[in-house]
Amino acid sequence: MAERRCAVDLSRESVQPQPVAMVCLDLDGTLFNRSKQIGQLSRRQIQRCLDQGIEVAVVSGRAFQFAYKTAQLIDPRVAVIGFVGAYRHFRGQSEGEAIPQGALMMMLKRLKAENCCTFMKQLNTIWCSHADQLTTDYVAYTADLPAEHRLSYYPNQDLEAVVAQTQKPVYKLLIRAQGKTEQIADQLRNVEGVRLFVYPYGDIEVISAKADKGRAIRQAAKQLGMDPARILGIGDSINDLPMFEGCGLRVAMANAADQVKAQADYITLSNEEDGVGEALRRLVL
Repeated sequence: MAERRCAVDLSRESVQPQPVAMVCLDLDGTLFNRSKQIGQLSRRQIQRCLDQGIEVAVVSGRAFQFAYKTAQLIDPRVAVIGFVGAYRHFRGQSEGEAIPQGALMMMLKRLKAENCCTFMKQLNTIWCSHADQLTTDYVAYTADLPAEHRLSYYPNQDLEAVVAQTQKPVYKLLIRAQGKTEQIADQLRNVEGVRLFVYPYGDIEVISAKADKGRAIRQAAKQLGMDPARILGIGDSINDLPMFEGCGLRVAMANAADQVKAQADYITLSNEEDGVGEALRRLVL
């Protein structure tokens, strides 16, 4: 994707609203503030979009069922893309792209040899190689959902044995590789069939090479018969760069990574200032 320059600062410059057909919103660092709350302006603007017939989707790296619950809390009409684009649900149709089995087993063997804490995420179950707790209590968060949307969590597991026993698709690995992030990433980059996102704070996300947020958005647009040029995407992190590739209008948060701002058409306020709501208020007809 070619570098974009001179993105419009929505806090300083006037803009013309655009005829938007779908809005795609990242969660952490974007729709969520630091307290994992969604601002009132964002809620009102999402409702306005939905009431006008505009599709709205949360597009997150989080477990699909976490993103699903969050979407339900906003409005049941909100669509969901989770696992960094590896699983999506639009208008009753769900589709996922699992990590290939051979690649998965190869990575798990290497991670076990490195004694690296790994979270392995299936649609309804999260397994961990160590005793570590998830940063969010996914089990409690999804406990009031119907059974097909609840999450279970199992720490201290032999992940290779779990894969062999369950035979269920794995959509994402989250690796806490602090202290040896690049070493672990180098070992995994040559595994065929996967895609890595490496973060400055030490985590590594792994999904299928056939999946990312942008591909999921393009697939949804095709399903809905929608022109990608009329899709608005808002994000802050490096895993939102592929999302931008699926969107005709691209908005970076003020708190976004520099790489994300460099690819944006617009820069909105930060996630602490309800920047999503401000962008929707000013950009969506």
